[in-house]
Amino acid sequence: MFGCFNRKFKINEPEPPPDVRAAFIRYAEGAANMTADQLLKFLVEYQREEGCTPADVAAIMQQVCKNRHHSSTRRGLTLEDFFYFLFQEDFNGPINLQVHHDMSAPLQHYYIYTGHNSYLTGNQLNSACSELPIIKSLENGVRGIELDLWPNSAKDNVNVLHGRTLTTPVPLMKCLNSIKQHAFVKSPYPVIITLEDHLTPDLQAKVAEMVTQIFGEMLYCPESEYLEEFPSPEALKHKIILSTKPPKEYLIGSNININNKDGETSTSPMEKDSSDEEQSLREPFDKSDSDEDNSDKIKQKSGNLGAPEYKRLIAIHAGNAKKGLRHALRTNIDHKANRLSLSEQGLEKAASLYTADVVKFTQKNILRIFPKGTRVTSSNYNPQTGWMHGAQMVAFNMQGYGKCLWMMQGMYRSNGGCGYVKKPDLLMTRSPNNEVFDPKSPKPIKKTLKVTVYMGDGWRLDFSHTHFDAYSPPDFYTKVYIIGMPEDEAKKRTRIIEDDWVPYWDEEFTFPLRVPELALLRIENSMWKQSYRVCFCFRRRFRLTAAEAPADVKSIFEKYSQNGVMNADHLRRFLVEVQGEENASVEEAQGLVDGFHELKHLHLFYRRGISLETFFKYLLGDVNAPLDPKIGIHHDMTDPLSHYFIYTSHNTYLTGNQLSSDSSDIPIIRALQGGVRVIELDLWPNSAKNNVDVLHGRTFTTPVELIKCLKSIKEYAFTASEYPVVITLEDHLPANLQALVAKMITQTFGDMLFSPGSEVLTEFPSPESLKRRIIISTKPPKEYLEANKVKVKEVKSEKGQSSSEDEAWKKEIRDFKQNNDYDKADDVDGESAENDEEDEDDLKIQQQTTPEYKNLIAIPAGKGKGRLQDWLRVDPSSVRRLSLSELVLEKAIAQYGTDIVSFTQQNLLRVYPKAMRVASSNYNPLSAWMHGAQMVALNMQGYDKSLWFMHGMFRANGGCGYVKKPDFLLNSGSNREAFNPKAILPVKTTLKVGIAGVPADTMKKKTKQIEDNWIPTWDELFEFPLTVPELALLRIEVREYDASVKGKLAGQTCLPVWELRKGIRAVPLYSRKGEKYKCVKLLMRFEFV
Repeated sequence: MFGCFNRKFKINEPEPPPDVRAAFIRYAEGAANMTADQLLKFLVEYQREEGCTPADVAAIMQQVCKNRHHSSTRRGLTLEDFFYFLFQEDFNGPINLQVHHDMSAPLQHYYIYTGHNSYLTGNQLNSACSELPIIKSLENGVRGIELDLWPNSAKDNVNVLHGRTLTTPVPLMKCLNSIKQHAFVKSPYPVIITLEDHLTPDLQAKVAEMVTQIFGEMLYCPESEYLEEFPSPEALKHKIILSTKPPKEYLIGSNININNKDGETSTSPMEKDSSDEEQSLREPFDKSDSDEDNSDKIKQKSGNLGAPEYKRLIAIHAGNAKKGLRHALRTNIDHKANRLSLSEQGLEKAASLYTADVVKFTQKNILRIFPKGTRVTSSNYNPQTGWMHGAQMVAFNMQGYGKCLWMMQGMYRSNGGCGYVKKPDLLMTRSPNNEVFDPKSPKPIKKTLKVTVYMGDGWRLDFSHTHFDAYSPPDFYTKVYIIGMPEDEAKKRTRIIEDDWVPYWDEEFTFPLRVPELALLRIENSMWKQSYRVCFCFRRRFRLTAAEAPADVKSIFEKYSQNGVMNADHLRRFLVEVQGEENASVEEAQGLVDGFHELKHLHLFYRRGISLETFFKYLLGDVNAPLDPKIGIHHDMTDPLSHYFIYTSHNTYLTGNQLSSDSSDIPIIRALQGGVRVIELDLWPNSAKNNVDVLHGRTFTTPVELIKCLKSIKEYAFTASEYPVVITLEDHLPANLQALVAKMITQTFGDMLFSPGSEVLTEFPSPESLKRRIIISTKPPKEYLEANKVKVKEVKSEKGQSSSEDEAWKKEIRDFKQNNDYDKADDVDGESAENDEEDEDDLKIQQQTTPEYKNLIAIPAGKGKGRLQDWLRVDPSSVRRLSLSELVLEKAIAQYGTDIVSFTQQNLLRVYPKAMRVASSNYNPLSAWMHGAQMVALNMQGYDKSLWFMHGMFRANGGCGYVKKPDFLLNSGSNREAFNPKAILPVKTTLKVGIAGVPADTMKKKTKQIEDNWIPTWDELFEFPLTVPELALLRIEVREYDASVKGKLAGQTCLPVWELRKGIRAVPLYSRKGEKYKCVKLLMRFEFV
């Protein structure tokens, strides 16, 4: 360009639109403040909230004043307060947040929030099956869960999977336990489990036993085999309902011949052996009216063969088009209430041919619609066709994000999000001539919906300033859709507001509606992208080249091969001399060569050995990883716990930020599955003070029940590692709830629990001796001392004082408000003042703590008496855990570095993030590790470089979650001096290949950028002299080059240097969230000199 310019944009604060100002002036009667009576009048007259009461208004005003002015008492609302109130979803949301439909009608009178293949994590062909999607669905209000039941490989138990695909199974027991645990967290109304049953009678009996034992009295079992009418959702509150149809699989095994409707015996095993959905998968162009013609005879024979205890559990009997589609829809033949399943294509056919019959069927029975079999990517269909014909269970793939799923979510936001929405009367009534609602008939306009889009706000808070446009604020516009009956559907769009984070449109749209009862309002905000034309245009086309061996690889192959072929002897020489695998044998090399020859379809191999192409593919294969996959856990695991770095999480139960995110057991499950060995739970009394919740206290985080967290820990504790799990408790409970916690822990974990009883440990046990054990670590709480009026100096000075982390939170908030430097604010003397009488407190606490709770504590925690240096003194007669914030650790390192190292040789040191990390960011863990801290607690949901360091550290030792500390951190010198990380050390080794570790070893190197290439070849050498390789991590980051902004991350990994294998290795890369890419790798060479 001939010139350049720099555009600067100010983010404007939102201001009330003219209509809001006019409404305020009108109802405040010209005054500066709006009183409670005036606000009530506005809500009743303007907002049409006729049921609003003075108490409701008082609550609104109190909350608004508290949020905006930190005071609950003001004379009224200012214009700014009023504008703030209008933006609050809790008080001024577009829909009623309470259950308000009549819930006493039969089930068929309701649309029911229904999932399809609820156990799948991704696509329908090869994704994993898991209980986690089921949990997520239930927590979002889904009421219909689908499970496909198949025998396991040994035919002695039951798995859940998508049959005849490559999906991996999950045990049925795990799914049922998760359903029991999470069924009613979102809604008390019944959960329907639809079973696709592919089981033999003996496994049906096993399923019956599982279901009965797990659900117990929660299970709804009708007295009669067939219901004349379904019960109501109100009558079925907190009940589990099973719905299935008799399977066919075991009929084939019994050689039962079933004739089809033409009187011929069906010989197709695919036809006999299939369920509705499998038939849909094979027949994408629906044949549903002849799909299940044999159901009558199947039912008759399965009644004799099926397990009777299984049959009795089925509350909603299912079937399909046994004598043709129209016959299945004629309810005057069979007066029993049933469920019919049709594919989306079967529904389209039924809706076009038998519209009235479909609507009549759904007035007495339940109709379930499922996606066609060709939706292998878990996409969804338009649910409106099903809803406008009265179909109650429109089953969706909840993992298939898209506009159709948005419609489903919009429908079930109504009626308080309880998962049941009352069908409109027009679908449930008949005319005097027995006619029903016809979606195709012309209808007059009933209502007109007027929608005014005033303005938008909040993007500046939820998105980075360069998210939409790297160079300017976004250009927003809003689309408004009506989705419903075809004649009601419409789409409108606002004008584009350029360069503004707070766009003002103030545009009104009108939508005439013929059937408003079935209409959805969809709103979509988009950013307008303007295109520019330039005088000179060109089009570049790039050919995707195949990966080719680098020059070094070619030269090595030539050296270790003969006549273009590398045989087993050559390969062994390469493994020993280049790769440093000194124990490699000819047999192992021959095994590798034989493995290559199994891939004949690649046309890359010779009979006597392997070619250059095959050798290159071997180097890029998983078998050639930088960390040896064969050695597994190889550290000595028989030393005390204090001799190991332990994979530790902070506030493990939080799903997001530290202030307002949800508490849940799902992050705990993920952490344990990722190998984390230390789980933190903050314990608080629930609102009724009769049970225990887990939440981040004194914040807006939502609670999760402690028992749910404990059960999840029990179930997943040892899925990734068999070494002990430590549960650190932040305890804010009175004595009676401590006793309840002790009972929960004892009953949940049983023999898994390690409890030293009254014995005082002088040395921690080893990870080896604690395999598959749960360990409790906490310190005596102070909260309940107030309730018991124990006169403690701390309680007098800090009434209601909580744990060290809570105090750090309050302290940092105060310092932040005062704009003080945090190093000055986090004064050690101030900290120690809280602990001057810790010993005296502990003595009084122990006298009141319930003994059953006290006996569970295997690792006692606490700072002890005195100041920071006193906390770090080693007591030879006992061991303990000390917790310090990252800020206190920094100060401690500056003053008492070697004391920390000495302390951690016998005791445990836990470090946690400073309280101002509200976004769940993390600190650099290396300072703590180099001083011997075992439990360096990070926020596992705070994806950043610090967490990548953590991932890299605990990839060592087979990923078991325990990494042996280097000897120099455990041994004292001849004068009993400990390792000093600040000391100037000689170079021990040089790694030829940035690096992160002891400060002297921290450095960064960068390759040149390779432009326009999917397979970049750099061929560059870097050298890193290392003084303490035992604490060094190799961090690798690949970015896409962009001259104007920081390039996008293309992959990253972090590896423990002390476990790197010498030679040419394939380094797999991971996403920002630590998820491993299937194919992305770097070919690197490592040498230590």
